[in-house]
Amino acid sequence: MAFEIAMPQMGVTMESGTVSKWLKRVGDAVRKEEPVAEIETDKVTIEVTSDVEGVLLEIAVPEGKEVPVGTVLAWVGQAGEATPGKDADTGSVDLPGDRPPVPAPGIASPGGRVRATPAARATARSYGIDLAALPGTGLAGRIHVRDVEAARSVGTTPSVAPASAATYRDLPVAGARKVIADRMSQSFHRSVPVLLTTEVVMDRAEDLLDQIASGLDGTAGGKVGTLPLVIKAAGYALQRHPGLNAHWLGDTIRRFEGEINIGVAVSLEDGLTVLVLKQADRKSVSDIAAEVGTLAARARQNSLLLADLEGGTFTVSNLGGYGVGFFMPVINPPQVAILGIGRTVPKPVVRDGEVRALPVLPLSLVFDHRAIDGAPAAAFLDAIRTALEKPYLLLT
Repeated sequence: MAFEIAMPQMGVTMESGTVSKWLKRVGDAVRKEEPVAEIETDKVTIEVTSDVEGVLLEIAVPEGKEVPVGTVLAWVGQAGEATPGKDADTGSVDLPGDRPPVPAPGIASPGGRVRATPAARATARSYGIDLAALPGTGLAGRIHVRDVEAARSVGTTPSVAPASAATYRDLPVAGARKVIADRMSQSFHRSVPVLLTTEVVMDRAEDLLDQIASGLDGTAGGKVGTLPLVIKAAGYALQRHPGLNAHWLGDTIRRFEGEINIGVAVSLEDGLTVLVLKQADRKSVSDIAAEVGTLAARARQNSLLLADLEGGTFTVSNLGGYGVGFFMPVINPPQVAILGIGRTVPKPVVRDGEVRALPVLPLSLVFDHRAIDGAPAAAFLDAIRTALEKPYLLLT
């Protein structure tokens, strides 16, 4: 039986994707979980893998073509096996021969909306081309690399209009920004967000981070920031308070017991994405730091895998590097809670009967009151505080 490889859906807002490159050709052997193609979305470029082992029998969607989520891209099976036939008839999907001519410089795409793949944005930047003046030949007018190359090849590199006396610029809400706006609006209007805050005295935690940097915890050593330690503490607290390690599914609350996958919000040039650390509670602080660094680098290189973005059960957002203290992060649906990490600053603290200046970290927890009551949410936040003020708990 031939098995299909379909356009995956990364989150509820993804509607389509583009096959940017086939990594296998018809007749090539394919191993289970081996990448067979690269696809582009509004946010990232990822690799699509095969769920089975066999031979690539047929490619249904060519490179450069944009198709809706769920469209069959290819089939994998045994050599010589018949396939159900191509399933790329998506109505509005463009074909190379259907591309409209490249317009004269200065003509904007329909409606003034700028939708482009990550690769197209990078190509346009390298050529100094204004995407707002290009037509898109992809689904819903999205701009592809081919559109940028076509504009350059015929000498239609658009120029930027001079600023008027009243200097301003209208930025269309499109692409990744549109996706982020829709998700944030959905989160705020379809949940009952409640904010709790606490402060953590971090002197002992910073001592532990110094020990980790020196390799005294049995690792290879190296500088580790506050974020990996807070992620570890969140995993510790979620073990004890699984009510926050959950998804809200309307008429069901799905609690993940023993599956703690913590998402880390990362800012990219074109928007925000959430990278997922699987089984974060079972990893050392050094391992968490290394994995966050690797995933963030892949995100900025547009080389994330689908697995890097899927399966999150809880999220943390760190704005401490921007000098922010307490803030109210937005829950990442269908999750039911998110933790905000602020900037550590010295504050007066009473310790052993004396007032001392010690580093204090602000934490903000936002939870969906439909799924969690205030007392268990407060207990969870206090468990994080306790773990950071007694960090040896995180080493056991």
